[in-house]
Amino acid sequence: MCAMQTDKKILHPSLVDRLVEHVVEAILTGELKPGARITEEGLAETYGVSRTPVREAVKRLAEMGVVVVQPRKQLDIASFGDRDLEEIRALRAELECFALRLAMKQAKPDHLVQLEKIAGECEIALKKSGRPDIFKADSRFHLTLAELSGNRYLLDALRRLDVMVQLCRMIFCDSMEKIEQNVLFHRQLIEAMKQGQAAEAEAMLRKHIGAMSQP
Repeated sequence: MCAMQTDKKILHPSLVDRLVEHVVEAILTGELKPGARITEEGLAETYGVSRTPVREAVKRLAEMGVVVVQPRKQLDIASFGDRDLEEIRALRAELECFALRLAMKQAKPDHLVQLEKIAGECEIALKKSGRPDIFKADSRFHLTLAELSGNRYLLDALRRLDVMVQLCRMIFCDSMEKIEQNVLFHRQLIEAMKQGQAAEAEAMLRKHIGAMSQP
């Protein structure tokens, strides 16, 4: 398996879940690059498990869209192009704006406190960490907003989309200036929510998500 450490033995009752988490983590931290080729055998050796849970993990990773299964059991880490980015961006915008509308209809003070706390975590990550940690904190903000919508199926859809969103960020968002703008956006959105400015908040969110597809 390409350039991965081999000391990540997994001891957990749900091996498949943990395998999926570890592979996704390796992708989002850049340890596994888009387009990199891996094998079931390599995964089993890297994580010290049998091939059976690896096969199940690979199926799930393929369903998530982050691994592409090739002939002869070869596996490629997904690599997104401009069309993929635009389609993911468009879907994300519709789902998140729907979540925002629902969240604002039932917003409570403690909901905004939750968002402010995570916005602060994003700002700390911006000062102290690299892109993977910043993107993780940003995802926590957006998924918390989705959770506040109260719609479980919407939250589940956005959680499944989030891995591809993060992967697109790793591929396309290499400007620290753009990343800083994305982090500062959280405070602006929270303020619009506090003021009950639903239309303004949605317009801001659409612009924020649209910026993901800009050079």
